[in-house]
Amino acid sequence: MAERTRPVSAPTPKTPAAATDASTARFELPAAGFALVELFESLPDVTVELEPAVANPDDHALLLVEADAHRAVDAALRSSPSVAAVERFGRDEHRARYRVTWDGHARRVIRRLVAEGVTLTGLHGASGRWKLRVVAPDRAAIARAYDALEDLGCDPNCRSITTFGDEWAHSAGVTDKQYQALTRAFKLGYYDIPRDVTTGELATDLGISHQALSERFRRAHKGLIEDAGVVL
Repeated sequence: MAERTRPVSAPTPKTPAAATDASTARFELPAAGFALVELFESLPDVTVELEPAVANPDDHALLLVEADAHRAVDAALRSSPSVAAVERFGRDEHRARYRVTWDGHARRVIRRLVAEGVTLTGLHGASGRWKLRVVAPDRAAIARAYDALEDLGCDPNCRSITTFGDEWAHSAGVTDKQYQALTRAFKLGYYDIPRDVTTGELATDLGISHQALSERFRRAHKGLIEDAGVVL
């Protein structure tokens, strides 16, 4: 049977110990639930990333925007009701950096998240949707953040909640069995050049068929790429 991962619509309860650990969560929102609707409508292929070095949860953000039509990006950002001010910091053939000051609904969302005790550490926009990564001191704060997003009409989808520092192992795109296969393959030298183990030997080690291992790898690699924001 093919493995699947399903997003959860809202944060789910955990054991008391897990509930008090610092946690990270990934939320997905439509552009209308956060910001820059006009940009995604005018440039369907555009992607937007929050620069990690300045992923601070305040009214300002440094965005890396990837698109071919720079003038259209400039115009869409400056005309957006979710942006109060825009300053461009250079560009190359396909990408440009902008410092934006959030306004309107986007500003309310950012400030509400801060008020609920979470820190925005990642933001990726593509195809008219946003993926937000937040860190909180405990799962109660994650739940409050979700409720806040609902209250603000953001139509949130909670993709994953994990203990901080362990989110890769339980990524939104990777199941436990896929994670086991990837880590075992790495340990046995499957990813070395040249390989120290074949797929057949690895399948035998895991107690599954060669076909099942290939399918597990394919889905795991696809999930990791999607979760990293390379392809959405």
